[in-house]
Amino acid sequence: MARRPRGRTPVPPLRLGDPSARIHVAPVGFEVERITQPIEEDRADRVYLVTRTERDAAGPFVNEVLSRLARLPWPVDVRVVRTDLWNVFAALAAYRALFEAEDRIDRSRRDVVPLRVNVSTGTKITAIAGTLASMLWRGEPYYAHVSRAWYSGRTPPVASVRDVVDRVEPVNVYELRAPAPELVAVIEALERRGGALRKRELIRELGLDRASPPGAAPPSPQAQHGRLRRRLDPLEERWGFVRSEGPGPRSRVALTEQGRIAVALFGPRSNSRK
Repeated sequence: MARRPRGRTPVPPLRLGDPSARIHVAPVGFEVERITQPIEEDRADRVYLVTRTERDAAGPFVNEVLSRLARLPWPVDVRVVRTDLWNVFAALAAYRALFEAEDRIDRSRRDVVPLRVNVSTGTKITAIAGTLASMLWRGEPYYAHVSRAWYSGRTPPVASVRDVVDRVEPVNVYELRAPAPELVAVIEALERRGGALRKRELIRELGLDRASPPGAAPPSPQAQHGRLRRRLDPLEERWGFVRSEGPGPRSRVALTEQGRIAVALFGPRSNSRK
């Protein structure tokens, strides 16, 4: 990862989307050192701490992380993002909003410093969401290994927290490509209409019953179903995002659980960038 010289201190607040900014995202559970040490080693410019509500059991740990980051010898722009760490759709939406706000959506870009995501803290859901986000967008997940951990299934006082971080390692991921826009339109339509539609209704929802190009004769019912089938086949057989229910022209198409996750990942952007 490209680094600025240690003698240079950024002047906060950094603008969102600054391509040279070193940005960390860390969900906060019952951890402190596993969050703060990678941030300190990388001399991060901005940090997003992902947590639940202010009254969550992890609240004291959030406060301790904030306190330690405030004592770093350089200014760090720290922001707290609140979402449901146990809900995969909420977690994915939160990560997606951060990647969009920081202009790290295009994974092919090489002129930006990747957004670094801690996948060793928080919940299993946030680890999955952070890994998926990094596979889709310009992210770099990492895992903070500990040689000694204080946590043993209970929540002792924050003052006794002393995880010993042994090393911070990148998590190797491969690029995950999004389905074609016309396929995304299908799962968006199903989500918009409650998760399932009869094929005839889905054809109308997608506009597959309209003439193309405008002014041409409208397609026959068989042609309309052919248009739909060319979209449903890859969604059902390759991606597993939809399933057909029942035989014949009155059969329904329903989103699978993977399809609902795909809507959160590939659906309309959240327009969170400011």
